[in-house]
Amino acid sequence: MVKTEKMDRIDLRITREQKELLARAAALSGVSMSSFLVNNAIDRAKRIVVKSETITLSDRDRDLFYSILKDPPKPNKNLVKLMRNHRR
Repeated sequence: MVKTEKMDRIDLRITREQKELLARAAALSGVSMSSFLVNNAIDRAKRIVVKSETITLSDRDRDLFYSILKDPPKPNKNLVKLMRNHRR
């Protein structure tokens, strides 16, 4: 027996014009309106998440970042004090 994943439901309130536009776009894409909405919403959501969770560095900043990782500076007095207090 194949187990299917339980699907959640989302209800939306949209204008008649919005619904007609979405239905037309779905038909032109050859998919149901539900599939059209889900596929496009998921695609957009993924792009938003990736954009907000990705840091893009210039070549200069990338090189600086790697050089600090490779040869970190010695801790200053404040950092040493902070680490001592943190361990307590």
